[in-house]
Amino acid sequence: MNLLTRRRFVELLMATGVVAVGSATLGGCAQGGDAGQKGDAAKDEADAGAQAEASIVVDAKGNEFAIPDSVERIAITCNGGTTHEVAIFGAADKIVAQPSMKKFPQLLKMYPQFNNVVNAGSFDDLNIEALVATEPDVALVGVSSDKGNAQIAEVGIPTYVMLIGWAAIDTLKQEFLNVGKILGNEEKAQRLVDHWNATLGDLEKKVAKIPAGDRKKVYYLSGADITKANTGDWGRTWIDAIGADFAVPETDLNGDVTVEKALEWDPDIIVVQGGSNLDELYGAEQVQDLKAIKNKQVFSIPIGGFWWDRPSPEATLGFLWLAQTVYPEYMGDIDLAAETKDFFKEFYGYDLSDDEYASFF
Repeated sequence: MNLLTRRRFVELLMATGVVAVGSATLGGCAQGGDAGQKGDAAKDEADAGAQAEASIVVDAKGNEFAIPDSVERIAITCNGGTTHEVAIFGAADKIVAQPSMKKFPQLLKMYPQFNNVVNAGSFDDLNIEALVATEPDVALVGVSSDKGNAQIAEVGIPTYVMLIGWAAIDTLKQEFLNVGKILGNEEKAQRLVDHWNATLGDLEKKVAKIPAGDRKKVYYLSGADITKANTGDWGRTWIDAIGADFAVPETDLNGDVTVEKALEWDPDIIVVQGGSNLDELYGAEQVQDLKAIKNKQVFSIPIGGFWWDRPSPEATLGFLWLAQTVYPEYMGDIDLAAETKDFFKEFYGYDLSDDEYASFF
């Protein structure tokens, strides 16, 4: 396997003098050489440096990643919407290894080839032999799996570290641009960023019209258990962006969540990650005095091509859903069905049916 990146190749050329003094060497033994040849050598060196720089992106760990000349085979060892980015940027058929996508039936309907992709494990739990056997040109890996990432790097596979759940809005948009560049589809990546800017920009204008006295407190759960608070940065960003207050106080972000604390916070609305049985929460005896329980304001977060409450290309739809769910009186002009179908058509190239849309909820 060729371990010599393009950037390293240029560095080695410069170190050995091939680029910097190649013209002088070839110009003969006369002292001083030819000024034109020296100028050409300097230009060649500058061009080589610019080309190397243009082929580099910075990943979630701050590492410089030299884009291979050819990316025809891609291994993925994380979730976090990585597969969805690759698919949107036109490289779904290039994925040769990735974790199972069975949690996302709509994604498999759009990309049935994912049913036959090798599952070589995920994060730090890898079958490195199976991964190597797929002969990937690049591996897209998660920011939280240093051990697994090191295993992949040790066998010589170039690795680009993805943000997954540790993304912020701005860093996620930059990741779109980087992955689009790696996959040779910068135009589609820019269109996706433009969609994010327009969607969240319009939402910000709507949020600005919500009176301070009408702000709601939203409690975000990872499951249908009142103590399963999701306190990650993305969840707080998500809730803040729609003009609501994150129910868990800053002072409690790193502590254990108890029923007593949840009762003290008394949220207006509870949102629960998709796939949970809300009847379990509604039926829990110890939470019957909660405002959200009494007012039937507990909602399951939709799952489209991916979870709408997590960083991914289609997470803008999750922002719109949450805004409309929390503030229906201020977000009545959001046509979520139309927004969703437009997104799927433009970015997945898929005509979403009414029944498929309804299945997300």
